[in-house]
Amino acid sequence: MPPSIEFGTLMPHPPLMIPSIGKEEMSHVQHTQVAMRQTCAEIVKASPDVVIIVSPHGPMFEDAIVIMDGDDLRGDLKPFGVDASYHTLNDRPLAASIAAQGKRAGVPLILLEDRLKRKFQIHHELDYGAIVPLHYLQEAGYAGKIVLLAPGFLPLERVYQAGMCVQKAVELLGRKAVIIASGDNSHALDDQSPAGATEEGKMFDAALQKALSHEDWMSLFALTPGFLERAAEDTLGSLFLLIGAFDTDALNGSVLSYEAPFGVGYTVATLQPRHQSAPSLLPSMSAYREETIARVRARESEQVRIARMAVETYVREERIIQLVSVPPEFEQQAGCFVSIKQNGKLRGCIGTIRPTADHLADEIIRNAIAACSEDDRFFPVEADELSQLTYSVDVLEPEEEVKDITELDPSVYGVIVSDGQRSGLLLPNLEGIHTVEEQLYYAKEKAGIHPEQEHVRLFRFRVQRYE
Repeated sequence: MPPSIEFGTLMPHPPLMIPSIGKEEMSHVQHTQVAMRQTCAEIVKASPDVVIIVSPHGPMFEDAIVIMDGDDLRGDLKPFGVDASYHTLNDRPLAASIAAQGKRAGVPLILLEDRLKRKFQIHHELDYGAIVPLHYLQEAGYAGKIVLLAPGFLPLERVYQAGMCVQKAVELLGRKAVIIASGDNSHALDDQSPAGATEEGKMFDAALQKALSHEDWMSLFALTPGFLERAAEDTLGSLFLLIGAFDTDALNGSVLSYEAPFGVGYTVATLQPRHQSAPSLLPSMSAYREETIARVRARESEQVRIARMAVETYVREERIIQLVSVPPEFEQQAGCFVSIKQNGKLRGCIGTIRPTADHLADEIIRNAIAACSEDDRFFPVEADELSQLTYSVDVLEPEEEVKDITELDPSVYGVIVSDGQRSGLLLPNLEGIHTVEEQLYYAKEKAGIHPEQEHVRLFRFRVQRYE
């Protein structure tokens, strides 16, 4: 066989896995520690030229997958109260080759050079998501080079494509490699979990173990963004980059250990290539996305259809649509917000609290165009994204002032927080906002008001949401 990726492994990264941090708590993760040591011994036995680590705690961007540049990769565990530092050499030619493969394939793989490290104030290359597996790797005797990536917040099919670029770069340079996907599982398994207890947390960890054992990656891909948010996981980005690196090669998955002693799931698993041809997963993922969008479009409301047509016309033709006639239900005046999502993640949201147009249809059109082109949290929407977008329109009812937070309910009411000229609005029933306290925190943040400032005016409002 030509030089290639020998095998892959999924490893957790809780800092308490470092004995000087975990101390007596190490007794609760013995199975995980044994499995990590066993796996790292197998890596050393394979004598790879390079180990590729994918960590979800490196620089995570919305629009790019990061590859660390530099001769040396350094980091420490000082944030966890331990004066322990780590150092390894970087395989810079391989890192550059992965970035070059990404450019050829149209995959946003960005080489994080010193200039960009300074720009984003990145002082250490090795984050704890990389350090924990590296600790056990070096303990096992590995002294070779590392390539370090961070999967970002891109759709899983894009991360999978990044893995395909890793595969091509490894083969092009004749490297013998092993890839480690660093990731904890759900952070919402019980009452002591960082994200509290959710049913989705337990369901996610069970689904992950099953998928790893049966190589059923589409079952993980099909999990909805809302489900994954409630599960509070940080596994899938790293894992899908790993399995993308074995594109068209059948895998044997084996779960070596699973523990969740502190309300967070820790899985150690290996993925061994069979060196047998298998269909690429990419067409199945693309088809699933297209079918999902088609189902959404088939049942979209007239409000959403107008918003979508406004965005598509503006992006493709740089013009504002004009309605020949305004349906009676759109003749009212009302403020509204248009939200745009891409693969379940927010891509833009802009609106008006009170009406600024002669009728609701024009209000929707104006705000839809603003959401796709003027939301400064995102780059403007481009034409090749339009087929991936979904929309919702919230039509606001008049707001009413409230005197006590007991009158608020984030599942029913939106909220407006104001202090003089500063004000911030949050719509009701948003993913990730479950309490009044969370709603007020983010509304104040949008207004530029300190979260602990108590003397503010509060208004609540209802919306009619159209999807």
